[in-house]
Amino acid sequence: MARNVPVAYVTEPPPQAPWLLYAPPESLRSLPRGSLGIAHFPEAWQFADREPEERIERLGELALVSAQCTGGAYSPTTIPFDLPANAFFFLSSWPERRSGEKKGTRGLFSDSIYARRDVPQDIVDRYLAHLMAGLEAACSSAGVPPWPENVWPGDTAYGAVLSHDIDFIPRGFFDTVRQGVKTVARHLLKERDPADALRAAAGLLKALATGGDAYGCVPAILARENRLGVKASFQVAVGHRDPHDVNYRIEDPDVQSYLRAILDQGFEMCLHGSYRSTENPEWYIEEAQLLARTLARPIGSRQHFLSFDYDTLFAVQERSGIQYDMSMGFPDRAGPRAGFSYPYFPYCLAEDRPYDVVEISLFLMDVTLRSYMRLKRERAWSFVENELTQLRSKRGLVSVVWHPIVFGGARDPGDDALFWRMVEYVLQTGGLASDGRTINEYWRARAKNYPSFTGLGSPVRTSPDQVARATHMLERP
Repeated sequence: MARNVPVAYVTEPPPQAPWLLYAPPESLRSLPRGSLGIAHFPEAWQFADREPEERIERLGELALVSAQCTGGAYSPTTIPFDLPANAFFFLSSWPERRSGEKKGTRGLFSDSIYARRDVPQDIVDRYLAHLMAGLEAACSSAGVPPWPENVWPGDTAYGAVLSHDIDFIPRGFFDTVRQGVKTVARHLLKERDPADALRAAAGLLKALATGGDAYGCVPAILARENRLGVKASFQVAVGHRDPHDVNYRIEDPDVQSYLRAILDQGFEMCLHGSYRSTENPEWYIEEAQLLARTLARPIGSRQHFLSFDYDTLFAVQERSGIQYDMSMGFPDRAGPRAGFSYPYFPYCLAEDRPYDVVEISLFLMDVTLRSYMRLKRERAWSFVENELTQLRSKRGLVSVVWHPIVFGGARDPGDDALFWRMVEYVLQTGGLASDGRTINEYWRARAKNYPSFTGLGSPVRTSPDQVARATHMLERP
């Protein structure tokens, strides 16, 4: 589905089409022409029996956690290991969901299997490329042309969903000055960068002198994106249960007036789930309902600080009518968190089905580049350009987030220019820069062509007891 390859389930090899056979090794010894065989090992799926530190084995550029391989001489169109089992292990985020792996509600790259076991962060992309190479070989053997390349809305080659998490709205002169002092102090004391401290101070003074918006910046972002012909998704927070939560309150009429411009100009408003919102399923539901009552019913979401419990998040999103999410990313590292550079449906282990939520993985974030990876200006751009080049080669689609607070020149100088440079690069290289609702609609339309996702879109009401059972399944031996 990620590469838009049509499938039909049949029991015999078709006469004029490639045949993909996923079966025990003994069934792959004599495959008909035009076939691709994938070895199935039942023991490869026994994830719950694994030790806390997985034994990772290497097969070329691939890392395997279920490394059983066939023996003997086989056709070049045979994949000798259980590719679906290995892919599911990472794509289902099994390592971080199982018992004993969690260290709080924020999943960090430094704690992940990628860092611990030196696993390529795009591992599922590599499995997919391996599968596609085998399918193309099967097409060649069958004498039929391969499928057309995957495209996104507007016949684009790859895509970046643009988004902005609104974490700060200044409430007046003193709020702005207080934020300015904290910003300059951070550049001086934490980052030890007096040059950026001076740039941030100059940006603040300019905004104060001209009556500009130093830290809110939403109107300026809307105007610039309108000129570029792109639309981003804006994440708006409504919950306040932790000191990490945002400084504004959605009940404030002035805040509502400020944010209503997003809707008036045709942009999308999403829910920015609060820091602790998945500790209690009802909290998340309350937040979705509050945003719907005050401004707009959200269909998209991202968690504040990327803080969440996996199964609670997707279960309550189904209950709340949230159709897509953009929380699956590492705050301390760019790139995929589930090894995949395409949208996907997260998996409900308790009920053995996909969640009815489209995940558009978070790949690039301003805070990640500057605060964690220590990349600024040209070094940051070189990194971003390389990431986009790789994404384009895979014809993938991911999400990116830049916080409005950096667009006034008084917070992290240069980060605003980096965002606009990224957007223009995507457009100039045949890519799509769009909002999440566009991709959600597109991905769900594509899913209708695949029997694996039959039934998605029907009302789902997951109870707290079902959420608890999902956790129990992960913990039992």
